[in-house]
Amino acid sequence: MKKLLCVIIGILACFSAFSQAENAKYYIEGDYEISRGDNNQFVYTLSNITSKGITFSPVDKIVGHVEDDESISFAFEKAQTDYPGGFAEGLKFWKWQYDGNEYKWQRDSEVKDAQQQFKTDGVMVVMLILDCSTSLGEVNFAKLQNAAIKFIDVMYNASPNGSVRLGIIGFNTMSNTDKMVLDIQPLTASTKSSMIQFIHSLTLYNNTSLYYAMHKGSDMIGNYVSAMSSEDREKYDYACMVSFTDGYDNHSSDERIGIPDKGLDNPYFQYVRDNVVDKLIGGKELKSYVIAIKGNDVAEDNQLYQAVFKGLASESPFLLEDFNQLESQFENMAKELMKRWQNVTCYVPAAYRGKIRWTLGDGTEAAPKKTPVAEPKQTQAPEPKPVTRTKKNFWGVNGAAVFEYASAMRPIFYVGVGAGFDFAVPKEKAAIGGMLSLKYCFGGPTHVHAGPLFIFGDYENNTTFMLGTALDLRFQTASPNYGGVNKKLAENYQQHWNGDKCGAGATLRLGATTIVKKLYFFTDLTLGGYKAKYQSLIASPVLDNNGQPLLDADGKVMTTFPTTSPTHLYFNVSFNVGYRF
Repeated sequence: MKKLLCVIIGILACFSAFSQAENAKYYIEGDYEISRGDNNQFVYTLSNITSKGITFSPVDKIVGHVEDDESISFAFEKAQTDYPGGFAEGLKFWKWQYDGNEYKWQRDSEVKDAQQQFKTDGVMVVMLILDCSTSLGEVNFAKLQNAAIKFIDVMYNASPNGSVRLGIIGFNTMSNTDKMVLDIQPLTASTKSSMIQFIHSLTLYNNTSLYYAMHKGSDMIGNYVSAMSSEDREKYDYACMVSFTDGYDNHSSDERIGIPDKGLDNPYFQYVRDNVVDKLIGGKELKSYVIAIKGNDVAEDNQLYQAVFKGLASESPFLLEDFNQLESQFENMAKELMKRWQNVTCYVPAAYRGKIRWTLGDGTEAAPKKTPVAEPKQTQAPEPKPVTRTKKNFWGVNGAAVFEYASAMRPIFYVGVGAGFDFAVPKEKAAIGGMLSLKYCFGGPTHVHAGPLFIFGDYENNTTFMLGTALDLRFQTASPNYGGVNKKLAENYQQHWNGDKCGAGATLRLGATTIVKKLYFFTDLTLGGYKAKYQSLIASPVLDNNGQPLLDADGKVMTTFPTTSPTHLYFNVSFNVGYRF
């Protein structure tokens, strides 16, 4: 009985192990082959690579590396997984093997589990640009210094061998900014302490020369990359600036760039936006990351506040609520940067050949849910310059002053008011939606028009062109006063006015959006026609087919009052102002 029980337990254990690999929700799989290279040495390759629940840089084939324990390793670059806990549990090795009856997945516990690692042969150049203006205050400035030191700690712990090249700039006035500079150097155990000492040595002073500091930082990175050795140049992988400020720039100026101005019209802002952010250095884009907190000296203009920092950032700026979020934000930023170098290295026994799989977690059970981690509250927004970065739908309402000309028996002019609703959904290079408007002319007609609407460009960050077309329906809602006027006009022409009929026309909209106060402006131009019914006040004889007057029973000539329905043209123009939500 005991022997039977052991057999059953063994069978169940084998089935459970097989099921774990067969039904895995997180795995990497491929075909492992051994061949001979040109120098007659073994070449270990992994091909036909597939995965589930794990992502990494796309690759068709990987050449393995012989480890000290003589196992073969394969590195998957920029690897990530949504498995709770990440790669900490390690990936378990399985081989597809014939057991005497059929092929099944079999676990090889003698092969060490795959683990998350970081490559160390790349070169990443990072510039920390820190606000040192007096508006921070001593307490918040200390929090900024701690956050910057945390940033350095995370970068160093991930890659302590100097692959990260780090420089620091503190800024307030331009002259002080030139002095508060730590040149770019490899981040190692010896340089880390000097970097921390430099951060502690930074001092507060008046003014904020953010644009000047970013300009200076990009030049320093460019000069450093240009002067790198050929070996470092081959390893050069990435360059970025991480800037922090608690308010607008109020000090940067350069005669070569232009006369200082406010907000988005400042030529130095435009220079940094167009010539620093994402510029090519050594064939790589210089990425700009901006962390900002609205200080006491920043006006409550959220639209302008967001627009400025969107223009300075390669991706969405991090607009924090208070300084208590600063350290965690800098820590998260450093971790995200180091994810560029995050690899998973998987191991294979050298002598095996065939299909292999590395699994993460227990595939026979539903993966446990992630425990949500509180992140700093951030205000996210569409990217600044490329049109494809516009993410928010366009929703707007508008009001109008209306003027109309109608070519009745005598030209008639109307004035009126209108209201409308507009919407658009962003696409690659334009937002596409619709418009609906109601316009009423005092003592005259009412218009309803509806049609498609197009907005060309990034309305979140720039002034953009608005174009629309619509069908206009004209309803005669004349007041008694209007009717009396028309009757009098008709009588002057010896006719009786019996009223206007509905008309129709076409509307063209031309306008522009702005980023100031979310206002947009446009003009609607409408051309169409309507019919009016008139009856002559002068009787005309009724004629027969031969053109002779017909007589009634009393021998008198029969008469009638002819009616006509001529088409009159109308031209309607409205001047509109709208507000975008």
